[in-house]
Amino acid sequence: MNRADGDPRQAPAGRYMHNMPCDAEHLHTGSNLIDIEKLRRDLDSQNENAYDWTYENGRRYASTELGHYYMPNDEPEIQRLNEQHWILTQVKGGKLHHAPLTKRDGLKILDVGCGSGIWCLQIAEDFPKAMVFGMDVSPVQPQKKPANVEWFTKDMEKEWPFPDEYFDFIHLSLVHGCVGNWDEMLAKMVRHLAPGGFLEHQEFSLCRQYLMDEDHNPLPMSEDINELPPFFQWNRYMDQAAQKRGRPLQLGPHLHTFQKHAGLLDVHETVFPHKWGTWPTDPTERALGARTMLSAMSGMEGFTTILFTKVLGWSLEDTQAFIVKVKRDMRDDSLRKVMDLHVVYGRKAGYPNDASRNSSHSTGSSQHVQVGLGILLGAAIASVASLWFMRRRKPLF
Repeated sequence: MNRADGDPRQAPAGRYMHNMPCDAEHLHTGSNLIDIEKLRRDLDSQNENAYDWTYENGRRYASTELGHYYMPNDEPEIQRLNEQHWILTQVKGGKLHHAPLTKRDGLKILDVGCGSGIWCLQIAEDFPKAMVFGMDVSPVQPQKKPANVEWFTKDMEKEWPFPDEYFDFIHLSLVHGCVGNWDEMLAKMVRHLAPGGFLEHQEFSLCRQYLMDEDHNPLPMSEDINELPPFFQWNRYMDQAAQKRGRPLQLGPHLHTFQKHAGLLDVHETVFPHKWGTWPTDPTERALGARTMLSAMSGMEGFTTILFTKVLGWSLEDTQAFIVKVKRDMRDDSLRKVMDLHVVYGRKAGYPNDASRNSSHSTGSSQHVQVGLGILLGAAIASVASLWFMRRRKPLF
């Protein structure tokens, strides 16, 4: 194994290192029993190559034997993921989840594609009597954590090491480009949900961002890629690369349909139009949009280089020159850029009256909301928690 970079899980996690009361070693769900220590040993033996990082163009990537993740997993990317989590929480009005969870003993929560682990750490603090599992293809989460958090290194597309009907809440966010067969993924998540449990999925409409006019009306976008500004060309090229890989990036508008087809009930969708860049006139929206722009610019090489050079066949020089143009567009306030965040949750059948219901006739809702000053002020608590985490976290290497 190549551990030259050290074990990133040794990184401190600030205040989240304090223990919380939870029996994490043996967890029951009905007649099921999980021996956490045995599960950890089994997964460690399966993931002997988890630290065999791949290096491309000065960036570090996950072991190719563990999955098909196209983004880096090094310290700059971990910091970007933490910033992205903060932004995402603000866009959603300060909420870590939208599904109506009940704070009760023994709640079991799974975050699929947990990345840096920051969402798990915060949800574990909000639900101190729950057990939170974070699963990711890269073992980059901090070892110092609450007692009610467990990390597992696993490719989400492979079979999961948990019993069926185990989790009360399964959460995944911004896993675009990671899954080849969403029908199979949804079926697996529903299978692992307990009766009455919730699945929540959040994705930006990444490859179909759009512009607004001065009256904040959406502008039509040309289907001819050559007629688009470089930033919107980048959107389309990324979509092309993802389609060639068989792992789509454009998920947001499809999440509601995914969950309905998977048989979930009471599927709810909320769409948050996120104005990003420094063009919004509202000071709070402009500040949030500026942070989104800086986060996107910091990750642009990581987003782009592998897909353009390995999938689309571009040279590294052409890719780098194009990224310069894209970043110029990102800073251009005359381009009033907007991307929609889709937040969708549904419930697995399990209530007494569910037997008479069919998922095709299940009730559900879809709504659009605008993110403004009131919503962002309501996010203050989540903001402080996330910023504390980022400031206390030390470099991994």
